[in-house]
Amino acid sequence: MPSFLSSLPPRTLALAAMALAVTIYGGQFVSVRWGLQQGLSAYDMAALRFIFAGAVMLPFFLRAGVGSCAGLGWRKGLILGITGGVPLTVISNIGLNYAPAAHASAIQPGMVAVTATTLAYLGMRARIPAGAAIGFAIVLSGLAAIAIAGSTGLQGAMTLFGDVLFVLCGIGWGVFTWLCGRWMVPSVTGAAVVSVLSAATFLPAYVLLLSPGLGAVAWPIILFHGINQGILNIAIGLLLWTYGTRTLGVALAARFPPMIPVLGTLIGIPALGEVPSPLAALGVAGIVTGLLVAAMAGTGRPSPSAPVNRPETATRA
Repeated sequence: MPSFLSSLPPRTLALAAMALAVTIYGGQFVSVRWGLQQGLSAYDMAALRFIFAGAVMLPFFLRAGVGSCAGLGWRKGLILGITGGVPLTVISNIGLNYAPAAHASAIQPGMVAVTATTLAYLGMRARIPAGAAIGFAIVLSGLAAIAIAGSTGLQGAMTLFGDVLFVLCGIGWGVFTWLCGRWMVPSVTGAAVVSVLSAATFLPAYVLLLSPGLGAVAWPIILFHGINQGILNIAIGLLLWTYGTRTLGVALAARFPPMIPVLGTLIGIPALGEVPSPLAALGVAGIVTGLLVAAMAGTGRPSPSAPVNRPETATRA
């Protein structure tokens, strides 16, 4: 660590780490949308993600043991690969062909929080706290506002179709988040299993069946998206989020994911020229408010069923 960083208080470093992590996660949807506009397909973007992420996480997977699927067992590993890996990544990328990045960055984290927390409380046979329920009701109201805005936009039904795909992805990643907590999966292990299994299963099919388009795109674009999606989001974001959560505590760390929709929307304005309509902006604000209310109500407290790992389990894995 550079000397000027080591002189800073741990809390300051942790806050900076969390801020950088949510910036990375907020910008990932903008990056995918931009890549699609540059001529890459949804499958190309998924391939770049798992080529780079698989290469980075393979040593962790091998060290933990191939025979035991990194210590999880193959049944659990395959379930995590399905609920947190390439199927949802491709679906999310397809959605970004039709709906703005701001919609994805708001809808998916919102649905992850609602799904994972609801499953956690149901698993404990406990009632969801009133504050959390109010927060989730606000989140769902924000989702409804975005859906209405999308259905009346320039692309009409196609924007709404993209939004529906984001909802499905958020639910899927919410299940993944809940399972990681229920099975006590360490963040690095979860990322390694999802990355390696996704690369091993998707890349052969991509090469043989899905008309790869990477050869028609300049190498700087390929490197940018591969590094951003596969290394920043999987490896660096993971380390930043884990460090920040460990230093600040889960309760405080749980208040950072609501910043993902804000940053995704703000980054998308200059990067993509996507200015949300007043109703869509109101929906994003509703989701952010709902997530903050739920976090303040204590949904970030650790429990055997619902630890907070990172926002990629609040965005993607």
